[in-house]
Amino acid sequence: MYPKYFGLKEPSFSIAPDPHYLFLSEQHKEALAHLLYGAGESGGFVLLTGEVGTGKTTVCRAFLEQLPEGVDVALIVNPAMTASELLLNCCDEFRIPVGAGEHSVKVLVDRLNDYLLAAHAAGRRPVLMIDEAQNLRPKVLEQIRLLTNLETTKAKLLQIFLVGQPELRTMLDREGLRQINQRITARYHLRPLSAAETGDYIRHRVAVAGVDRPLFTAGAIRRIHQLAGGVPRVVNILCDRALLGACVSRASQVTPAVVTKAAREVRGEGVKTARPAAARPAVAGAAALTLMLTALWLSVDRFYGDPLDLIAGGSESRPEPRPEVVGAVAVDPPVVASAPAAAEVRGPEAAVAVVEPAAAPLPPDAVAPGVAALTPVPAAAPLAAATAVPVDAPPTPSGVAADTLAPSLPRVSLAAIQPESAADALARISLPEEAALRVLLRRWGIAVQDLGFGDPCGRVAVFGLRCEREQGKLSHVRFYDRPVLLRMKDAGGERRYAVLGALDATDAILDLPDGSERVPLDGIESIWSGDYTVVWQAPPTGASVIGPGAAGESVRWLRRLLAQAPGIDSADNGSAQYDAALGAAVRRFQVSRGLSPDGIAGPRTLVQLNNALTTPGIPHLMTAPLAAAAQSAAVQTTVDGTAADPGRSRIGLSADAQNLSVPPGSRGAP
Repeated sequence: MYPKYFGLKEPSFSIAPDPHYLFLSEQHKEALAHLLYGAGESGGFVLLTGEVGTGKTTVCRAFLEQLPEGVDVALIVNPAMTASELLLNCCDEFRIPVGAGEHSVKVLVDRLNDYLLAAHAAGRRPVLMIDEAQNLRPKVLEQIRLLTNLETTKAKLLQIFLVGQPELRTMLDREGLRQINQRITARYHLRPLSAAETGDYIRHRVAVAGVDRPLFTAGAIRRIHQLAGGVPRVVNILCDRALLGACVSRASQVTPAVVTKAAREVRGEGVKTARPAAARPAVAGAAALTLMLTALWLSVDRFYGDPLDLIAGGSESRPEPRPEVVGAVAVDPPVVASAPAAAEVRGPEAAVAVVEPAAAPLPPDAVAPGVAALTPVPAAAPLAAATAVPVDAPPTPSGVAADTLAPSLPRVSLAAIQPESAADALARISLPEEAALRVLLRRWGIAVQDLGFGDPCGRVAVFGLRCEREQGKLSHVRFYDRPVLLRMKDAGGERRYAVLGALDATDAILDLPDGSERVPLDGIESIWSGDYTVVWQAPPTGASVIGPGAAGESVRWLRRLLAQAPGIDSADNGSAQYDAALGAAVRRFQVSRGLSPDGIAGPRTLVQLNNALTTPGIPHLMTAPLAAAAQSAAVQTTVDGTAADPGRSRIGLSADAQNLSVPPGSRGAP
């Protein structure tokens, strides 16, 4: 539709790796040079990695378009297969005849060896290129390594290129794959485009399609780079949709507003519909009045205290203004700043000063107040000796938990505000999921400007973190003892979240991009849908579930931690196999933490294991005494036969066993 409107020969932002539109940034040129260099060498591995959509396949296609003389390539694009299947695929790519009954590994290796010797004698250099190599099983990787043993006295007969996502580098760093890692002669990691490269990339594709004039304003290009994070594939998707939007609106150029609308449509976020024209003046007047009243209410709350408390107490004195917490420092994507893992602090040194409340913790089976409780909330009990938060205080760093909810923070009594004003306050304290997750990452000591395109939870894996989306009550949130995202009830059709950074028996700290605010729990429960997202730290191997049948470094790591867990009586024998003794130790630990004893170390078990060992570098939601009380209550409810494990109330998921999909690296290691 839009090519004819803009005078383009064809749609210029297809996501297919068309060599005609090849754009080589400086780093893409360097990646291609690594492949060309590797093709000229004899033997060993060449490793090319990069995030999804950064152009790895495009570089490979460019390499195939300009193969050096005497190079024969076997390209494997779907490596999720067994060793014999991969060898048979290699024979097919090299056009090696194989009989119908000759599919054993030995026969295939012999056929391949004969071919490689003949190619070497003819002066040719065979190259095996495996795309999406992060999907290779460890046993298949070992078979590929053995292919490099096919050699003469002076030269290796086969060069192997491994192309994949960053998980491939993590996989090759494992102890069991060190022989492959040592044989890598060249490696390169593709990063997303810079802002300048994104502009050059967009202009290049438009020019190749036959248009020399700028179809995107400078502001639109900056907005595209911000939304796409410099990932070429996402840039293509946004540009394609933005050009269509500009065509429909009969505009001559794509503007930032068009890009924003295109991104909202691509991501599937709700689009607010306009009200009828006749109703607009009245609605505008009502909205303006509501906004002024809300601003007045919040101003009084910020500088004088809760207005209802002032009215009830007849207060005439004005306290000192309350200092605010300043937002996190942003960095340019895709680089992130990760604070060093510090020893866990649960004291006055915490960035958000907190004290232990006198009230008992909320039991895990407590029922949250209903939505109808939009009535004034009595003032919370005085919180003992709190340290004021300085104006220039940074966000809570990694490994720091608050010991009180600092009364110096602004207090928003959502349950006390009238419904029409509460909607405005809700819009102020809640954020879209991606923005809320970036704010939450500050609690982990991570400052990032943009998580990129797609599911934001999928992007935190690069920091060694994982997301779990759950449903439950505040008692379940306390059970995890991690900062979480709370999904709001009615956000005008949008998915909006509040960032719960700290919690005690009566109040909570909600983190915002430019600070934090203190909110009574009554107000939280009146606007919360019950859905929440918890961010947790995965094991060093990246495994999310470790259970029966697993083997390798993940199992060794689990053994080491269980041996350190108090009261579990588990010995670390160094075995890499998930045996009956390890399963029994996992079940004992699960019982001790109020979990369903299924013998599978899934997300809930791994979170509780870190809690039991007070692993440094992990932020906590509550003070140590409150966390201990919540844990004790969870264990007691399990003894009494009620559901303490939040997994038991999770939608469509009842236990770690239903998460059992052992990832690559937890099987087949030595």
